Amino acid sequence: MKNIILFLAVILCLFSCEDSVDITIAEIGKSAPDYTFTNILNSDSTAIALKDFKGKTVILEFWATWCGPCIPAMKKLDSLQTKFKDDLEIITVSHEDNPRLERFIKTTGSKLRIVSDSTHNSFFKYKVIPHSIIIDKEGIVRAITSPENITSDVIKTLITDNTIGLPLKDDFYIDPTLKVETIATVENPDYRIILKGYNQEKRGSSRLLSTIDGTINGIEMSNSTIPRLYQTLFDVSSPVRMVYSDGLSEDDFPYDDENKYNFIIEASKAYEDKWRATAIAFLNDQFFVNGRMSAIIKNTFVLTKINDTLKPSTAEKTEYMFMGPILKTKKIKMSRLVAYLENFLPEPVIDQTNLEAEYDISLEWQSEDPKTLHTELAKYGLKLERSDQPLPVEVMEIFNKKG
Repeated sequence: MKNIILFLAVILCLFSCEDSVDITIAEIGKSAPDYTFTNILNSDSTAIALKDFKGKTVILEFWATWCGPCIPAMKKLDSLQTKFKDDLEIITVSHEDNPRLERFIKTTGSKLRIVSDSTHNSFFKYKVIPHSIIIDKEGIVRAITSPENITSDVIKTLITDNTIGLPLKDDFYIDPTLKVETIATVENPDYRIILKGYNQEKRGSSRLLSTIDGTINGIEMSNSTIPRLYQTLFDVSSPVRMVYSDGLSEDDFPYDDENKYNFIIEASKAYEDKWRATAIAFLNDQFFVNGRMSAIIKNTFVLTKINDTLKPSTAEKTEYMFMGPILKTKKIKMSRLVAYLENFLPEPVIDQTNLEAEYDISLEWQSEDPKTLHTELAKYGLKLERSDQPLPVEVMEIFNKKG
């Protein structure tokens, strides 16, 4: 009996001790979390404890090599570190593994402290990168913001006067007064359509809907602009295949909350092959612009085969994953590779490989060094180059609705 009581006491102690652990979350106006980074790639230090930097202004930058906006932000921070020298300590933190980050360091020559760390999110809360936290000389968090807001003048003022005032980046804030507006709905035996305004609890995304047997019968899109809605419904691979007519431009569709929409269409079996066209017709009725597919002549890149390295896939099923410059696939057609490449180029890509089968292709390059993309493609006997003359391209056109 005594053993049982002792065992229960130990269990209760474990639970109570666990509950008593106090995790300090980074908040403006409060002391920075007592956190130590241990996996520093380009420093003689084996550990970096934030508490050791009192007397210095500290910037924590959370980023990734696959994040497009992160790369120019890193260059900017590198220049700030050079300018302010010992008065400023910049620590950049990524979830990525050492080999990936080491390639970035080698390619860019960055002198910033770069840390690989996957356990910091309990102390530093964010959903979207890049994400910046500024800590003053007393160890107080003074800003949680985006790196574009951090300038030389901002750092100078903080160092000399210990004051700062930057826009807050709060990835978790929910405004209780902001309601989701229902704009239009259609529901009949053939399909269901719902168009709503911005929803602060969702991120921009899209997902195909399917029946129990796996047949695609619709789509749900969250917080998307009008061009993005059309682009997805027309199944256009990238924004470089979008053109604007009648004096319209991309600037007419700003990426702000007032211009984001949530849309869903789900079709019955009779409409499984008509849901895209049905959705496009619905949007054409709702908006001041319309969308259509067109053919134009424009500058392009061309993808060609330079040898027979690439062999047809023997994989049982298609796999596709990409995070920026990291692509891992099995059993994909060349059109899927072209769609991926267009995410990083200013013009459409034309497939001139004449490869008709499905293939296993994995690329891992550095967005800060485009030459590495060409090296990766060459491993598969592929070459990407700008066309020497404009070529016909299928694009999606956004134009003013007449009448």
